[in-house]
Amino acid sequence: MNRDIKKLIETIEKKKRIDPQGENRIADVLENEEVDCLPLIFWKPQNISVPGSTYDMEEQFYDKEKMLYGHLEEIAGCAQNAFDAPICIRPNFGTIFIPVMFGLEYKVPKDTFAWLTSHLGKDEIKKFEFPNLDEIDMLKKAIEHIQFFKKTLPEWIHVYLPDTLGPFEIAHAVYGDNIFYDLYDDSKFVHYLLNLCTDMYIQVTEKLKEVLGEEKTICYHGHALSRGIYMRNGGTRISEDSATLISPQQIDEFVIPYDQKALEAFGGGFIHFCGKNDYLLESYLKLDKVRAVNLGNPEMYDFDITMQKFIDYKKCYFGLWHRQDGENLEKYIRRMKNATAGGKRGLLLHFDEAMFPEYSCQDILQKWKEIMRSSN
Repeated sequence: MNRDIKKLIETIEKKKRIDPQGENRIADVLENEEVDCLPLIFWKPQNISVPGSTYDMEEQFYDKEKMLYGHLEEIAGCAQNAFDAPICIRPNFGTIFIPVMFGLEYKVPKDTFAWLTSHLGKDEIKKFEFPNLDEIDMLKKAIEHIQFFKKTLPEWIHVYLPDTLGPFEIAHAVYGDNIFYDLYDDSKFVHYLLNLCTDMYIQVTEKLKEVLGEEKTICYHGHALSRGIYMRNGGTRISEDSATLISPQQIDEFVIPYDQKALEAFGGGFIHFCGKNDYLLESYLKLDKVRAVNLGNPEMYDFDITMQKFIDYKKCYFGLWHRQDGENLEKYIRRMKNATAGGKRGLLLHFDEAMFPEYSCQDILQKWKEIMRSSN
C-alpha cells in the first residue's frame, strides 16, 4: 500500500499546477484587503459518498492508508487545475467525529459517510462527565491519521481538521430532535448542553491543531474538497445546518453566543450552513470574528442582495454562485466583478467546472484575470 501511495503522489507531483502566491491572495481576501484580481478556486463535485474509486467508505474509515489513497485519487483528478488554491486533505470521519466523543454509537456503511445510531437522553447528559480526551478512541484515531498523513505527504499538500461541526450542531447530534422542544420547555438544560458542546469543540480543535503544528489563529481548510483556502486571521470553521430551523430569537440565544466563543478561541474563522435563513446569515455577518460564510444552498439566495450584504459588512462570500439562464462566460465574470467592488474584495468563488464545458480551466482563469484586471 505504501508503494501505491508513493506512486500516486509522484503522479500528482508531475501534473500539479499551483500558483505559490495564490494562498496569500486568498488570505488577503479573507482579511478584507483589496487585491488586483480575486483568486479563483475551481470546483467540481467530489465523490460525495466515498472519496476515490478504489476503496469503499468502510475500508477507508478503518484503515488510514486506504483513506489517504482515496483522497489522493481525488487530488489526482484536480491538481492540474489548482492554480490559486492550496491542496488540502483531512482525516475523513464525517459529521459523527465530535458527537461520538459523548459516547454515542455509530455505523459505517460502505457507500456513504458514517452516521449515528443513538442519542443521549436528558438524564444521561446531566450525568455526563467531561472525558480525558487523551483516552477517547476517536480522537486518538484522528491523531494517528494526521501524523501518518503529515509523515507521508509532501509539504505542499496541507492536512487540516476533521469535520468538527459547531456547538449547536453537535448538541443536536448528541440529544437528537428533542432539542427543538427543549428550546421552549427547558432552555436552562439546552444552555447546559451547549456549554458542554462548546468546550468539547474548543478542546478537540486545540488538541488537533497542536498535532498539525498549526498556530491557533491560522489554518488551511478544504471544506471537504481537495482545493481549499488559507486563512491568516482565523484558525477554525464552524458548521451549523440545524440552526437554520429555529427562530431569530432562538438564534440569538442558543447559537450566536456559543459560536462566538468558539471563534474567539481561534482568532476567528469561517461559517458554513445549508438551507435558507436570512436572519442567521446576517447574524454571522455582524460577528467581528467571522471572516467568511459558505452557503450550502446559494441557489436559495438572491445574488445581488446577498453579495451587497457581504460587501457592506466587509466579509467574504466563499462558495458557489450559479450561472444564470443564457449567461455566457464573459457576462458571468462581469457579474461577479460588479458585485465585488470592481473585482477587488469580498469573494472567494468556487467556480463550477461544469458551467462552461466548452472552456478549459486554464482558459477560464485567463479570461477571469483579464476581466477582473480591466478598467471597465
